[in-house]
Amino acid sequence: MWIIVTTIAVIALSAPARASQVRIPLTIDYITLREALKRQLYTAPGGRAELWNGVNDCQFLYAENPEFAHATGGTAATVQLETANSLGLGLAMGSQCLNAVQWSGIVQALGVPYIAPGLQLKFHFTDLNVFDSAHQKAEVVSQGFDLIKGYLIPQLNDFSYDLNPSVKQLAAMITDSIPADAADRVRTAIASLTAEPNIVALDDGLRVTLVMTVPDVPGSPVNPGAAASPTPAELKAFQDSLDKWDAFLVFSIKQLGDAVGDQQFREQLLQILLDSRYRLVNALNNPPAGGGPDPVRLLFLDEWRQLHDAVRAAARRGMLGAHALEFMSFISAGDALFALDQAAPALGMRISAADLRRLAHIMAPGVSGDPLKFDYREDPDMKKLFSVPEPPRSRHPIEEEDILPSAPAAAPVPSPSARLFRNYLARYFTGEAASRSEAGEGSAVSGLGVRFLNFISPREADAAEDAGHLQINRLQDVADRLYRLVINEGNADAYRHDIALLLNLSAAYRLSQVASGMDALDTDNGRVYVTLVLSTAWQESCWRQFVMVGDRVRWLESDTGDIGVMQVNKHVWRGFYDLDRLKWDVLYNVGAGCEILAQMMQFASMSQAKFDPVLISSHLARSTYAGYNGGPGACNRWRRREPPALKQIDEGFLQKYHAVEDGTQIDILNCARAWRH
Repeated sequence: MWIIVTTIAVIALSAPARASQVRIPLTIDYITLREALKRQLYTAPGGRAELWNGVNDCQFLYAENPEFAHATGGTAATVQLETANSLGLGLAMGSQCLNAVQWSGIVQALGVPYIAPGLQLKFHFTDLNVFDSAHQKAEVVSQGFDLIKGYLIPQLNDFSYDLNPSVKQLAAMITDSIPADAADRVRTAIASLTAEPNIVALDDGLRVTLVMTVPDVPGSPVNPGAAASPTPAELKAFQDSLDKWDAFLVFSIKQLGDAVGDQQFREQLLQILLDSRYRLVNALNNPPAGGGPDPVRLLFLDEWRQLHDAVRAAARRGMLGAHALEFMSFISAGDALFALDQAAPALGMRISAADLRRLAHIMAPGVSGDPLKFDYREDPDMKKLFSVPEPPRSRHPIEEEDILPSAPAAAPVPSPSARLFRNYLARYFTGEAASRSEAGEGSAVSGLGVRFLNFISPREADAAEDAGHLQINRLQDVADRLYRLVINEGNADAYRHDIALLLNLSAAYRLSQVASGMDALDTDNGRVYVTLVLSTAWQESCWRQFVMVGDRVRWLESDTGDIGVMQVNKHVWRGFYDLDRLKWDVLYNVGAGCEILAQMMQFASMSQAKFDPVLISSHLARSTYAGYNGGPGACNRWRRREPPALKQIDEGFLQKYHAVEDGTQIDILNCARAWRH
């Protein structure tokens, strides 16, 4: 079982060169105490504590649903435990209870915590208050009150919370995370650990202070000159650290998400994961130089705080179920690790892979396999957890090596099914495009293809479902013409037509999949969404999936691992999508980008009303793209004072968004020549 470490204070003694005293205030969360009490006392069927049973079924006393809290109006060390109680007193006569006295209500016990020998946290409960179910003062017959006092109080006073497992875990983490030359000194420090007698009752838990004397770990001399560039070995170690953190976070989030089905909680977990990964990509692109701050440590600390808050909020809402104690112990152990990390000047420790594995096994002790396993394969469990749909796929196989370019395919004569789908699609374009849809598929997508789709109604959505196979076939037809195709002077017009059509059809397909209810697209935002897809692809890649490298075709990829038309980042979206298809399948890449934009619009719409009581579509678009570019936490960055580089990105997107709205023709070749990522 674990405890929350809120802070660590390093207090220097008279000889700071030899030793310092580390005081570790531990906050033992009331939720953790409650779950521990339930496992010790509330063990009868239905989660009851059977306190007393008389000579027949008419005589009983049981309790259920305990809750710890800081006692209002009490001293700084007073806690209260409230538990529902049911009391029965009577004589059995056949199946009847004669002269029966039955009472149900709430019993409040007031007590003071203390540290017993052997690092046991215990309580001395004395006073009782009795309330009815509405929490109003109530009275119980004297015999009943005596039974409650005589049976509940002793069992509560017998309850103990053992701090030794926490201390042992703490010692193990310290041992795992310190330099080898400091191990003996730190073992000596651990042996000196004691608990101060004073305990403080806070709003969220009990604060117990541990103290240990830590010999100083000599630090390395700091060169005040220019920071040295990291060596290849240091860069590899840095990336390995980021990979292990990401694998650990995925493991933790999957355990939490599988246990808690609440959609809001899962949205929080997804946002934490994505924000962490966007920061991970930034860290990979800006590796630390000698003497600079450790971005892995900063990432770990910041994202952990968010995970801590989300899990604690879920626990307060009673959503963690049977895993509450393990999950709260996991969070508390992580808090301890961070607090110790902040004491690094005294301990010389760093967060290690062994620490992360220990945390993972606290959360899920029965799970086999390495919780830090890292690869780029699709993760069906994670996709299911976050309801990530599978993007449409092209008919062509995936290429696994450099390939020669293909010649542009001639546009096929529309088949009856293709014409039917264009008629279906034209209903969601403006009247001008609809009236021209029979003239040929080029007229259905003029300019950028921005005679935009209107959002489909539920009735029209039914028609979309019926036409689903037509949508996929049409998407695949267009993808066939773009297979391995690199734009050049000779094919620019045909390429621009087909890629515009693919982007429009992909946006239409995503809109047709919208289920009514929670989706941000389940409003009149369909037009904004289609514009977003087109302008995002323009901003990200100049509408290109492939480029020439020498005489071979390769997928477009940035230095930070952004791939293809939609520049889907392989680190951020690891496990969500097939990496090879993102590279070689333009239809799949665009479909993945469309889904990511839909998810970011969901995140952006959550805060939209706070800033814009009346919907401003361009603001929603800007927030959505900012999230696409920088993670969910960046959705409203453009509303604040941005660094020049980010300001340039967001203003560049806005210009393209308005250009798409106005039907401006994109010059892909010139855009590509000036393209910088």
